[in-house]
Amino acid sequence: MNIDRDEARRVAELAHLEFDDAGLDRMASEMTKILTYIDQLREADVEALGDHDVTVTPLRDDEPRPSLDRDPVAHNAPAWRDGLFVVPKVIGGE
Repeated sequence: MNIDRDEARRVAELAHLEFDDAGLDRMASEMTKILTYIDQLREADVEALGDHDVTVTPLRDDEPRPSLDRDPVAHNAPAWRDGLFVVPKVIGGE
């Protein structure tokens, strides 16, 4: 998959990052390399190692912890309304 400058600009905007044209070109190149590497990994023939069950993901115990204080969270959020994060529409939007 090849990422062009326009796609890199779109991803940067979604991440609230700013790049000049040279930065966008570099970011597009890096993202293309990453996606190419992921495609290579998908093609790899991976065998299970011994008796290890690769389908099980070890999880830590679910223990209750205190929640975050909302005031600093709201202060650091790009947009916050009625106790919720306000995010741009990214699916089916422009």
